[in-house]
Amino acid sequence: MKTVMFYNQKGGVGKTSLAVNFAYLAASEGFRTLLWDLDPQASATYILRGDDGDSPKASKIVSEEYSLDELAISSNYANLFLLASSLKMRLFAEKLAEAKNPRRRLTRILEATKDEFDLTVIDAPPNLTDLSETVISAIDLVVVPLQPSPLAIRSSQVMIEHLESIGLSQKCVALYNMVDQRRAGHRSAIATEEPVGKLAKLRSYIPYSADIEKMAISREPLPIIATNSKSSVAMEGLYNEISNLIYAR
Repeated sequence: MKTVMFYNQKGGVGKTSLAVNFAYLAASEGFRTLLWDLDPQASATYILRGDDGDSPKASKIVSEEYSLDELAISSNYANLFLLASSLKMRLFAEKLAEAKNPRRRLTRILEATKDEFDLTVIDAPPNLTDLSETVISAIDLVVVPLQPSPLAIRSSQVMIEHLESIGLSQKCVALYNMVDQRRAGHRSAIATEEPVGKLAKLRSYIPYSADIEKMAISREPLPIIATNSKSSVAMEGLYNEISNLIYAR
């Protein structure tokens, strides 16, 4: 089983839409996919039509008595399952920290699902904490979405430098999201192959699109509501690039 997390310490960078669409595209290709909504804001849960009642207690997730496949629910899409979130998920970091070895416990939580799922996609909360470090250390790849503007990139430098200092930056790649081709700075950013700080940059990028914002209204993935749109095609390209990356590792 492979594990991918969409993460940035800054909110509003589009990580939830990326996580939902990536998970949906994997499931549509026949991979049994678990979308783990780790963010107490529960945006991914909302888009996939989950609710508070579908979210398990954090203590159950950490407990060895339950596995993630037992706590997950089926989505409306074949092969796509959801580990729903709610405000209860804000206690996950605390419960995991109570384990003797949080990193090992989280690794065991994920490994216990390897016979049930081909892929786990994590929508992470927007903060830089011990929990984010623990999750990054236990998974295969972290995709860091950024808006291609100097201020947005600068705001992520602290996070990137911190990940490098603890030896985790090699698991992370940067992705330019919400790209506005009308802006010279955005065009310049996506044209270069230079890394973002110490993070390798994906060739794919996702354009700004009102269709992506509509996901929260229709509560459906982008390929369903805007099948042949530019943003949907870009999302498929991103899915292919990330898939090739994780399965090559």
